[in-house]
Amino acid sequence: MMRQWNMLSQQPCGNPALEIIRDEHEALASVLRALGDTAESSRRTGVPPDFEFLRAMLFYMDEMPARRHHAAEEQLLFPTIRERCPPLRPVLDRLEAEHARSESTVQSLERALTAWQVMGNERRESFELLLRAYVAGYLGHMEVEENYVLPVAQEYLSEADWSHLHSALARQSGPAVATAAGHQALLRRILDHDPSAPGKTLNFPP
Repeated sequence: MMRQWNMLSQQPCGNPALEIIRDEHEALASVLRALGDTAESSRRTGVPPDFEFLRAMLFYMDEMPARRHHAAEEQLLFPTIRERCPPLRPVLDRLEAEHARSESTVQSLERALTAWQVMGNERRESFELLLRAYVAGYLGHMEVEENYVLPVAQEYLSEADWSHLHSALARQSGPAVATAAGHQALLRRILDHDPSAPGKTLNFPP
């Protein structure tokens, strides 16, 4: 079910602004893979999934991109790239449109998951089909950013541009420290969670 994503973030780039973006990509990819693996394991074993675990991951994918990651790209990174490298503008327009679609799709997934939980296996396939498309699309979206947009940005943006971007990214986190800490805590709980452990619950951060 899961497509392989060739992540440039596996190799440190020495650019603090890019490291922030790539760290967020890494976190999002980890949750996407956990979503796919959990649904696939349920289908393979015939055992109902941990619906609370799936819902927590969808909550993360609804919160983190919409509140932080997409905003950082659309308000800070992409405008600078548009200015420095005009030929890349159509690609950035497409990526921003995909941001909006992904935020809508994850909300549809939350509804489809509830339908599966309350209506039973007759609603399983609808959730799985939507999830497969969402996971593949989001990983593909980040692959374009990692393997095409960010390398072009490294070539065209100056040291002053990167310094400004890093300062802006840091300021963006400033007023939302509590929110950022909450997302990080939730991510840790997701990645540490064993959905096969009976009675284990995933509590949302306060």
